[in-house]
Amino acid sequence: MPISLQGTVAFEPEFVGNLNMLTRTMIARGLDPDEFVISKDIASAPTLPFIGPLAYDYVVFSGGDDFAVTETGDQRFLEQFLGHIGDASDDAPPLVQPGMFARLSRWMSPAV
Repeated sequence: MPISLQGTVAFEPEFVGNLNMLTRTMIARGLDPDEFVISKDIASAPTLPFIGPLAYDYVVFSGGDDFAVTETGDQRFLEQFLGHIGDASDDAPPLVQPGMFARLSRWMSPAV
């Protein structure tokens, strides 16, 4: 897997399932996936003990450049990241959709 994942919080299985699509999209945009590291940590926003964190900080490192985004989940981050690298193609494969529990928890989480 050319894109490195790190952080203090595990990535959702749906996100990991989309890494091949993300790699292909990056290569199609002239980017080298080997140069990218994505980090996920709990945001400094408040957490609820029975629900968990309300948001996560994602930082993407590439060479000397990086950008950070705070999102409620991996799927929303992936959409932001695809927008950042310019994914506007109609032939892009569909994203792996999150399961029912993940969708429910994101629906209950406020937008950040």
